[in-house]
Amino acid sequence: MISVSGSGIPLPASFGRSETPVGLFLSLRTANAASDAGCHSRGIDACGNVHGRPAMKLRLTLTALLIVAALASGSACGDSEGPAGPAPSSPTAPAPAVTPGPATTPGGAGSGNLFSNPSFEDGEEPWISLTTEAWGTPFRVSGDAAHSGVYSAFLEMRALEEPGSKVFGVVQEVQPQELPELISGYYRVAQWTRGTDIQYLQFAVIVTGATNAPQGFPNHQIRYILAGIDRPPFAISNAKFIFVGTEEPAPDGWVYFERNVRQDFIDQWGAVPEGFSKIRVLFEVRYDGKEEGVTDPSADVFYDDLYLGSAAANPNAP
Repeated sequence: MISVSGSGIPLPASFGRSETPVGLFLSLRTANAASDAGCHSRGIDACGNVHGRPAMKLRLTLTALLIVAALASGSACGDSEGPAGPAPSSPTAPAPAVTPGPATTPGGAGSGNLFSNPSFEDGEEPWISLTTEAWGTPFRVSGDAAHSGVYSAFLEMRALEEPGSKVFGVVQEVQPQELPELISGYYRVAQWTRGTDIQYLQFAVIVTGATNAPQGFPNHQIRYILAGIDRPPFAISNAKFIFVGTEEPAPDGWVYFERNVRQDFIDQWGAVPEGFSKIRVLFEVRYDGKEEGVTDPSADVFYDDLYLGSAAANPNAP
């Protein structure tokens, strides 16, 4: 052990070499306590508060703390080892580079679009495909076709052996305070092979938990048929069908669609939904009522530049 000149405080022989700042501080505290046993409660506590020790005792304790602080400079919470050196400079990291897309994305901050990533230029999220039994292959972002930018949502419909329905779609949920006025977007059919009578494109707007929902439905909805059929595919008590188009989808070429959702809910359900918890919007290609063993139905469909918001802010207006 050695001592600090003029202090009378014994220090470890390893001072300035292998003793860590925390270890040295404990050694100093131990030595200090040994010189005045029973006075622990009247020293300098962990918060730096003085409890009436004589001036000499306070000076010695402060000297010890200064030594520890000197040894600890340049070390972050004991993470580094070895003698302390000058603190490294910490220049501000440059902001990550932003690669601009080749075209303006309709959505984004200040756009008025309730959909996030409406043109799929930022990957899949927050869009999803559902995972219930009726759903088929999930959507993927594709660069094979795009109405604007580089990417779009691609739905690859292929029939399975089992009978019944299969849905291929892309979905997003939003939570606005009020039902938005307008929905719009584009779809493109690259390939269409009809293999069953009920094979079609649609988008659906599902409002969950509205306080004025008719008949106490947990959700009520409108399903918009875009192409493929001219009659409701099945009966469903909490949904209404609106036929935007009934013709067979024409391969290639982008097709624009637009609906006043708020007015449609008034016309179909008698009121604009209020007090709801969320709105789920689905863009689909699907088939229903397929017989077992029929594997002919297939389609390749793209959706892009999807919008949900006010009519005035619609970026897709032709």
